[in-house]
Amino acid sequence: MTKFYLRTTAVVILIILVFIVFGCNKNRKDRANENAIELIGKQKYAEAIKEFSTIVKGDKNYLPAYYNRAICYSFLNKNREAINDLNFVISKQKFDEEAYLNRAILFENQKKYKDAIKDYTLLLTINPRNIKALHFRGICKYYIKDYAGAVTDYSLAIKYGLNSSGVYYNKAVALDCLEQYPKAIKYYDKAIKIDGKLERAYFARGIANLKNGNKEAAIADIKQAEKLGFKKAVHVLKEIIG
Repeated sequence: MTKFYLRTTAVVILIILVFIVFGCNKNRKDRANENAIELIGKQKYAEAIKEFSTIVKGDKNYLPAYYNRAICYSFLNKNREAINDLNFVISKQKFDEEAYLNRAILFENQKKYKDAIKDYTLLLTINPRNIKALHFRGICKYYIKDYAGAVTDYSLAIKYGLNSSGVYYNKAVALDCLEQYPKAIKYYDKAIKIDGKLERAYFARGIANLKNGNKEAAIADIKQAEKLGFKKAVHVLKEIIG
């Protein structure tokens, strides 16, 4: 039987530190920062980096430029450069929630899960209800095979208001790994209720149903996954049905 693995899309920094100054008192740095942010909106990341670099060359302590340049680097998959900029922001400020969150995401992109967990945990000591940090820390714990810890984080994210197919699906997969199949099925149900086209959730629920002794339900789910285009479903169906 093909083993089912958790699949997550790569996460990039999406939290832009705008720092726009409204009114007539904008200085040259503020205007340059705004212009560079417009370039980010046009996905012209290399050009934006040049603009932000010019700003920090003139003022080494202008933190919005470092922060937003890190975003550009992240979109170009230059995670090391992005982390360096965020390190500078963090070194200059006692605590910046978005900076720690984004640095953790970058560590996660680099598969440095323990470093990411450290930043998510620090952030959560300040804001225990940060649902993004809870969800993403759960994903990191999953990848280091701390499935029980992952379930705890997903549960807290849900408790504090995260209602997405992704968090329910990820919690179900972690429960699957703990061989808690009835509970896993319950959360696959929730993920599918939100996103009826989530083919991997049908497939995973089918595998969980099979392990839980419900072959008929398993076949129905895996057939639905096949219908939605999940490639593994074809081979698994042949193994089940013969």
